[in-house]
Amino acid sequence: MILPDQEQQRRWRALRDETKRKQAESRRQRAEQIRAEIESLEALKAEHAAAVEALMKKEARA
Repeated sequence: MILPDQEQQRRWRALRDETKRKQAESRRQRAEQIRAEIESLEALKAEHAAAVEALMKKEARA
């Protein structure tokens, strides 16, 4: 037989574990979103550098 205090502790533990799982998943998703943003910004940076280099070459020829 489960005593009321034991049942309450079990429920609190289950709730705490569920909350921890949800928080971990949320952090994982946010980290993935940040990684994607960084990759996008790095691609933009490379594109910008290539455009600047092309302009510099064009000016050097002129």
